[in-house]
Amino acid sequence: MELWDLVDGNRNSLGRTHQRGVDLKAGEYHVVVEIITINVDGRILLTQRDPVKTYPLLWEITGGSITAGESSIEGAARELEEETGLVAAPRQLNKIGELKYGHYFRDSYIWKTMDNINPDEMKLQAGEVCGAKLVTFDELQELHERGLTVPSVLERCQLYFADLQKMITG
Repeated sequence: MELWDLVDGNRNSLGRTHQRGVDLKAGEYHVVVEIITINVDGRILLTQRDPVKTYPLLWEITGGSITAGESSIEGAARELEEETGLVAAPRQLNKIGELKYGHYFRDSYIWKTMDNINPDEMKLQAGEVCGAKLVTFDELQELHERGLTVPSVLERCQLYFADLQKMITG
């Protein structure tokens, strides 16, 4: 059973938790994180959603909900390791934005690894992720145009394009 800390629309703690899978009530929100992982060569890591999940087999950025008692950055580091097997210390993650959607806040982080990621050697989380690949920004756009990405992934990468470019070229 996964529990989330609840916050209000201004992101203030409501002092209670919520069980994943149960509908949230009006005025209740939780925090979701995403980690845009940049390979040493500047390519972006995409993971493929498991066939049993919503948006089955579509490509996305690594992420998920933070659990009760976690900070956003701790949750980001945990989600990255759980879903991909890649380990980044929280201090290596750079927060680049926060957006409010529906019943959650999404915190976006960038991590540029100094190691070369080999998707074939990654430890993917069964039931969550069934594939991984590295793509250029142009390849991400092509995947989106072909309907092969979760719809909002390209939109968020475009929103953070300046930050991505700094990490890719820097």
